[in-house]
Amino acid sequence: MTAAFAVHGIKGVYSFSSTAPAESDPRLYQVFDHWVEQGHHVANHTHLHGSLNWVDAPKYIADIERTEKLIGRWSSQAPTKYFRYCMDMWGNSREKRDGVEAFLQSEGFTSSPLSAWFYDHAWIVPFWRAHKLGDQQALAFLRKSFVDTAIDQLRLHTAAGHAMFGRIPPQIWLAHGSPIAGECMGQILDAFAAAGVEFISLEEAMSDPFYAVQPVITERFRNQTQKWAQSKSVLMPGVPPLILDELDNVAFMEGHSTGEVFHDILLRLCKAMDGEFSWPGWD
Repeated sequence: MTAAFAVHGIKGVYSFSSTAPAESDPRLYQVFDHWVEQGHHVANHTHLHGSLNWVDAPKYIADIERTEKLIGRWSSQAPTKYFRYCMDMWGNSREKRDGVEAFLQSEGFTSSPLSAWFYDHAWIVPFWRAHKLGDQQALAFLRKSFVDTAIDQLRLHTAAGHAMFGRIPPQIWLAHGSPIAGECMGQILDAFAAAGVEFISLEEAMSDPFYAVQPVITERFRNQTQKWAQSKSVLMPGVPPLILDELDNVAFMEGHSTGEVFHDILLRLCKAMDGEFSWPGWD
């Protein structure tokens, strides 16, 4: 990823990474060393990467504090002390959200939502299956569809923003640090640049009034553009992308669908937080 950023002169990309995996393998912190050395920043994303929907505000806050102690030597080098809610879920009640926000503001954090994604998590398990099976045709399909969907979803998100506000708000774009994202990031950024995308800092994007408020409170997996659309009763055709329905048929392996794998992962995270599990789905 950092090599792809360098090709386009992109600096200051924020990594929002949970820290729990490094408990069993502290060598993983070398990723933060490299990230910062390449001119990028590290920010808080909790320790366990659980949803605020599952727990009360004090438990979630404790998880934020836990990870801040672990990432301080990197996060302190960033120009802004950002926090991002896991899965961009800001809690399923105003009271809960306001409790966490009050803590964050008291500690100097700025909550950064995101406004454009392409459901890239849905390629992670099929990509793993295809590698396990050695299915080169499936791998080629997954790489191409990953890039094509990234381009198409950015177009749809910006179109929705323009429809609502008569302009294109600056986008805060998400991609997870997965193997397929690492392989394809260069192609995606090349396509973005060819389409006229201007790469700006998170600080510049966050200064836009588009991000000044959270338009709705929802327990669902929703980014800022989708929340504005919900608040204004604006439809976003093609979001989520229809191809998501096809991906579990690619390099199929019994018991290893995206739904099965992620359900197990999310349930373990919830139990680690001593929370009450619920999952409204990715749609």
